[in-house]
Amino acid sequence: MTKLDSSIPYRKVLMVLPKKRIERVFDLKEGFSYVPFDDDLFEPWCALQTSVNLFSSMEQARDALAAMLEKDRAFFETHFLFVKNEAGQLAASAGLWPGRDFDEERLRVHYVACDESCQHQGIARAMLTKLGAMYDSIPSKYPLYLSTQSQSYGAIALYASLGFTPYLGAYRGSTREQSEQAWEETTRILKERGA
Repeated sequence: MTKLDSSIPYRKVLMVLPKKRIERVFDLKEGFSYVPFDDDLFEPWCALQTSVNLFSSMEQARDALAAMLEKDRAFFETHFLFVKNEAGQLAASAGLWPGRDFDEERLRVHYVACDESCQHQGIARAMLTKLGAMYDSIPSKYPLYLSTQSQSYGAIALYASLGFTPYLGAYRGSTREQSEQAWEETTRILKERGA
């Protein structure tokens, strides 16, 4: 997961991953480890999310995390991953969380972030495959999905390499035609940026 490229026009796009698509859960590289959530991770999580431009301010990140913890702390603690480096600093995080892009609430991959100094070391790939396998163990009639944007072209390339495909249908706030157009523009950006 690279930093959002704010020089690119924002286009929201969705991607889906068919059930049982994750054939292998990748391990973290030596020096990185998963840790359970505790309150000491609150501020580091907010700083990480803000550093990759998923939030424009620490205050927004704090509000989002506080809302998730208030809604269902137990679910958050068991469905979000936290990766620390050898120095004990938060290096990455991602999770499964209910999304409201469709008529009914569905689980999605949410808030994928990796510290810039720890990128390109397979951490996001490891987290995403672990989350995909976790989702496969949850009874659901829908494929796993995620919401991303044209500004995350590096992440989109990673998602595609794991089997996520563009969702071209209608969803809340977007018609099928708008979804297709957003993907056409995003695909052009991917080609231009060599992603």
